[in-house]
Amino acid sequence: MIKFTKFMTFVMLLGSLLGLTIAAQAENFDVVIKGGRVIDPETGLDGIRNIGISGKVITSISTEEMTGKVILDANGLVVSPGFIDLHAHGQNTVAQTYQVRDGVTTALELEGGSYPITEHLVRRKGSSLINYGYSSGHGGARIAVKKGDLKKAFHEPASKEELADILKNVEQALDEGGMGIGFPLDYFSLGVSEAELEGLFRLAARRKVPLFIHIRMSDDASNPSGFQELVDMTRKTGASMHMVHIVSTGLQRVPLYLEMIDKAQAEGLDITSELYPYTAGSTGINSGIFDHDWQSKFGVSYGDIEWPPTGERFTGKEMWDQYRAENPEGIIIIHAMTEEWVEEAMSHPGVIIASDGMPIETLDQRAHPRGMGTYARVLGRYVREKAIITLPDAISRMSYLPAKRLQDFTPAMKNKGRLQEGADADITIFDPENVIDLATFAKPNQYSKGITHVIVAGQIVVKDEKLQENIFPGQPISTLSK
Repeated sequence: MIKFTKFMTFVMLLGSLLGLTIAAQAENFDVVIKGGRVIDPETGLDGIRNIGISGKVITSISTEEMTGKVILDANGLVVSPGFIDLHAHGQNTVAQTYQVRDGVTTALELEGGSYPITEHLVRRKGSSLINYGYSSGHGGARIAVKKGDLKKAFHEPASKEELADILKNVEQALDEGGMGIGFPLDYFSLGVSEAELEGLFRLAARRKVPLFIHIRMSDDASNPSGFQELVDMTRKTGASMHMVHIVSTGLQRVPLYLEMIDKAQAEGLDITSELYPYTAGSTGINSGIFDHDWQSKFGVSYGDIEWPPTGERFTGKEMWDQYRAENPEGIIIIHAMTEEWVEEAMSHPGVIIASDGMPIETLDQRAHPRGMGTYARVLGRYVREKAIITLPDAISRMSYLPAKRLQDFTPAMKNKGRLQEGADADITIFDPENVIDLATFAKPNQYSKGITHVIVAGQIVVKDEKLQENIFPGQPISTLSK
């Protein structure tokens, strides 16, 4: 009897110690997200859960009660993986302020890329609100070979020796961690020969990375040759290709391009695409895409072109030539798409959401609203109001699918775009009944509504729809990061 009593005392003491240990572990969470609708696109989880974060990592997802140093009440809110933007030209704190308020936790410059890359990755560390990274920029590599002469870089074919140097530069940036090859082909289309095109595709195939391409648009609006040449080159070389902003480069060809992508994928070719949810594009007023018959290409006239600083529309060639001469680095907005084309691409399975957000230097600088509201617009307009896609599908296109597109050659992306134990604590929490973009073409400088909390690398950057001061947890992402 005495032995049994001692045994029971030991069991009770052990149980007490285990209880204290479990409680201590629960107390050790740095952040707890409590009672939100947790949606994980990879596993299909969609239910009310609590999430415990320790350091930069999600360490527990459970229906059990949790305690921690900071509690975020997510009752009535959706808890999603942080949104991943593959196409963000705004790569500074100002642009990131709008992006993080729109739920973005990782914004990458993959269309234009960078050359060289290392200095950009190092310079921004410790001053970035969200995660960032770059592809190897063909444009920068080409400009370097042409000795900084933009006219030659955009318009002049490369000699055999110059082509070798261009490819060498592009590979150098890949060695520095570039996530694929950024290839804004349409901007350099007068200079890029068939040999240069094939050289880049073969380099991408050898390095097992995709090209992120702004396709060469035909002046004939019914001609798909600009996309077809890239599909053919993908087939010929075995490379991978991601076509950026299918709506603004596809225009009325959007249904055809979607069909071509489906057929290419069925054939086994690695081709994907993306869209932003607006009916206007934006680019430099002196960019190479205006070297062709741009009015036929886009199906627009001068009156469809907007000058963002004032919101005025161009009245004709005289005003156009004047503004191009006086504002060589100016940015314009092209009202060339239809809502029908946007909805066609939005409803097509597997098309990723990406903003193509433009560079801005100040919070009141007028620019295309896509850099301010892309993700809230998808959630509010296309999920809730129009029911074009479901909420889980939208979240997948904004987080998991972008991560999946990169993870085979960028190991760090295997832990992003997911809400799972062991995944990076990059998390967006929003109100599904009220989330909406407020930025418009007339008044673009407005933050999205309903993005309640945003966590980057385990740190709360946005709390109760307010940017937290002096929090810069954004990490550089490259093929070399883990």
